[in-house]
Amino acid sequence: MTAQLEAFLLSDIGRRRAQNQDSGGSFPEIGLFVVADGMGGHRGGEVASKIAVDTIHEVAATNLKHGKSSAEALTEGAKHANLRIMDRAKKEPDLEGMGTTTTSLRFEDGKVFIGHVGDSRCYLLKREGIWQLTRDHSLVQEKLRAGMITREQLKTDRMKNVITRSVGFDLHFGIDVYEYAPEAGDLFLLCSDGLTGPLEDADIHEIATRIYYAAIDTDEFKGREHGFEPLLKSLAESLVAAANDRGGDDNITALIARYPGKSP
Repeated sequence: MTAQLEAFLLSDIGRRRAQNQDSGGSFPEIGLFVVADGMGGHRGGEVASKIAVDTIHEVAATNLKHGKSSAEALTEGAKHANLRIMDRAKKEPDLEGMGTTTTSLRFEDGKVFIGHVGDSRCYLLKREGIWQLTRDHSLVQEKLRAGMITREQLKTDRMKNVITRSVGFDLHFGIDVYEYAPEAGDLFLLCSDGLTGPLEDADIHEIATRIYYAAIDTDEFKGREHGFEPLLKSLAESLVAAANDRGGDDNITALIARYPGKSP
C-alpha cells in the first residue's frame, strides 16, 4: 500500500549529547517507516542505527518484491541488520559492542505490521486517546510485569535504560511482530526513548490534540483525505521541542505516519 501515504520524520541531537545516535527512515513508496536508537561508545551507536535502517529498507523491499509477507519482510530485515552490525564490529575494533533498537512499521491495505526490538516504541494516536502498540524489551518492563515495581516507580528506577533485547549483539535475538487493523486517519508515532523518557503518554496525546486534531477540524482541513504533511511536521516539531524543554537528556526521534483516508 503506497497511495497517499504521508509521514514526517524528525531526529534531534537533544541538549546533552555530543552526537546523534538515532536514525530514521521514511520509505512511503513501499509503505515502510523505521526508527532505530543506537548504542555503543565512540561512533558505534550512530553506525549501528544507520546500518539497521538501511538494511531493513533494502531487505524488506527485496522480500516484498518477491511476494513475501510484511511480517516476513520486517523479520528478515532485522535479522540481516543484526548480522551486518556484528560483521562490521568484527572488522572495526573501535565499533565492538555496538547495537541498536529497531521499530519498523509497514502499511498494507487494511493492515499495519510492526517489527520491534528494544525500547523504541510505536504508538497509535487517535482523537480520543493514545495506545502503545509495542512492548518495551527492557529490564524495568520485566520488573513491572513481575510486580517488583509499580508503573510510577518505572521512570525513576536506576535500571530504566537497560534493554534486554537489541540488534547487533546476539545471533539468536528475537523480534516481536504485531498486526493491527487501522482506521482512516489514524496516526502512528515511531519514537526513540529520548521522546518517551521526558514525556508521558498523556503529554504526547495532549500535544497531538492541540497541534493536530484541533487543526483538522478547521475549514482548511475538514473533509480532506490527504494534504496533512504540514500538520505532521508541526506535530513532530512540537513533540521534540517538548522533550528538549524537559531536559533533552538524550537524542530524540519522532516519525509520524498517517493511514490514508478521511479522518473521523
